[in-house]
Amino acid sequence: MAATSSPTLNLQPKLCKKSCDACGLNIFQAPIFDQLKISTIFWVGLSAVKFGDQDEKLPLSALTASGSLIHAIEQPFRHKLTFYKTNLVKCAPMEGYKLRYPLEHEMSKCFSNFQWELNELKPTTVFLLGKQVASFVLKKLSHHKPAFDENFHYHFFEIGGINFIPIHHPSYILVYQRKNLTQYIENVRKHFQVKIVMPSLGC
Repeated sequence: MAATSSPTLNLQPKLCKKSCDACGLNIFQAPIFDQLKISTIFWVGLSAVKFGDQDEKLPLSALTASGSLIHAIEQPFRHKLTFYKTNLVKCAPMEGYKLRYPLEHEMSKCFSNFQWELNELKPTTVFLLGKQVASFVLKKLSHHKPAFDENFHYHFFEIGGINFIPIHHPSYILVYQRKNLTQYIENVRKHFQVKIVMPSLGC
């Protein structure tokens, strides 16, 4: 069955030039956005990585380990749902030639771009990847605090008609919890709000 397609929108990503100039991360690399389309589900990472000239310049690219796992989680649902990937910080935070974690003021300055994505692309479910992302977004939008269940039972916070779901970052699962990978995938998929009908094997 063909994958569900959502038309790419004739929109330019909202970039606050003043905030970008004040933050200064755009001197290392231009802000990175996924294709802008109405999407059922968002995946939200922390920040962009530094790309080479020949790299696929997309947030949470399937060519990365984390992006590949996200792609695998999506795959059985692509005929029913549309997906969008983004980062809180659209540029690559660099310290010399090394990627670093973004600072809180850098996340704050870029947050208006994330709010624009929410408003324009209208997700119903937003997965917040990792404690740093989840804590920052929930603090900005509500009074909620994320909790990460050791058995990977994830709970949503409904904010403005959108379900925000803190989950362990895929890289954490791949490095430290690989033996629980199947359980992680199943528990994330439970929040997709559709069911996969498996074919009967018969007798």
